[in-house]
Amino acid sequence: MEATCSPQVERKVVAASTEGRSYCVAGTLLGELAELDIPAKRCERITQRIGRERIIERDARLEQYEQLPLPEQRQAPPDAPDPCWKSRVAAVLIDGGRAQIRDERWGQPHPPEETVSWWKEPKVACLATFSSPLPTSDPQAEVPDCLLDPLWVIPRVKEIKRGRGGETSECQACSSRAAREQPQEEPPRWSPEPLVRSVVATFQSYETLGRLAKVEAYHRGFMGAARKAFLGDGHLSNWAIHQRHFSHYTPITDLLHALSYVYHAALESTPDMASCWERCERWIRWVWQGEVRRVISELKPLVESAQERSRETLQESLTYLKNNASRMRYDQYRQIGLPITTTLIESTIKQINRRMKGTEKFWHPGAEPQLQLCADRISETDPLATFWKKRPARQTGFRKSRTTT
Repeated sequence: MEATCSPQVERKVVAASTEGRSYCVAGTLLGELAELDIPAKRCERITQRIGRERIIERDARLEQYEQLPLPEQRQAPPDAPDPCWKSRVAAVLIDGGRAQIRDERWGQPHPPEETVSWWKEPKVACLATFSSPLPTSDPQAEVPDCLLDPLWVIPRVKEIKRGRGGETSECQACSSRAAREQPQEEPPRWSPEPLVRSVVATFQSYETLGRLAKVEAYHRGFMGAARKAFLGDGHLSNWAIHQRHFSHYTPITDLLHALSYVYHAALESTPDMASCWERCERWIRWVWQGEVRRVISELKPLVESAQERSRETLQESLTYLKNNASRMRYDQYRQIGLPITTTLIESTIKQINRRMKGTEKFWHPGAEPQLQLCADRISETDPLATFWKKRPARQTGFRKSRTTT
């Protein structure tokens, strides 16, 4: 179908529809900021059409890569960026967001025993380079003060727990101590600094996400990096992607997720609230030093002797630590300059959720095109700039759109 507005206007519509909370907001912004009278429904049609074009382009790129001989797949393409990998780290970070999808059964009655949820998970991969000169020793052998400060730790680990769908009680001793203490000044930065990120996302399977991430890593030239890391939150699907597509990357479980399980295990296993944080501090030190096996050894008898009310939480923490212990060698990761947290992908998910997530939003069938555009807008490699530049030559019809200079 022939476009009814210029590429410059389409570009503005896509930007407003992706950065705004809704297509209605996009129409309002275009009217007030660009003096364009474009109703919400037309914003949606234009944006969805461009999103579908980007998916076609993405899938063609994937097919082209997978048809390459294996030796070529393991080499950087000629047009890949050539950073100074001696002082760089290539990292792949995986996580998921939330969005409501209206399926084919929408509006139909369901059996009373069936639990209906329209919330689906957009799978997201963040491929980033980090500035990280190779250290000669552990740059932060001692636990940072913030990780021993309840005022800093408790809100963050509780947020992670809520993110997994659970609600927990609060350690009164920790809360009262946190209320008395003031935040300390931020210490000098020791962790690798993120430089450039690109984002791929899909509502399809984790396997599809892994394939898309592998293609993006190829075009970013990650094969040339001597130090490569793969970070996740402990979800089994993340490590399935690692084993299948990124097995030569160092696997790392996010530190803050590990501390979340440690904190809640300390909370449930301590009858005396006054000593809860004391136990938590000890376990945090062990985790930071890469000695999670010591936490597991101390936690096992606590699970066996726990009351039924607490046993489930303690067993969950024990299982998580045992399953991820081989990916929690944080002292070794710091010694070779690797990142140990997934904060970059967490912030990326929040940016995507701002557009995709909402109790008032039900996506069908336009979730995938809009998600693709969200990932494009966040990517600092600016894939949309290349798309808009090449698009006029690919258009068909009686007239091709032309840009002016």
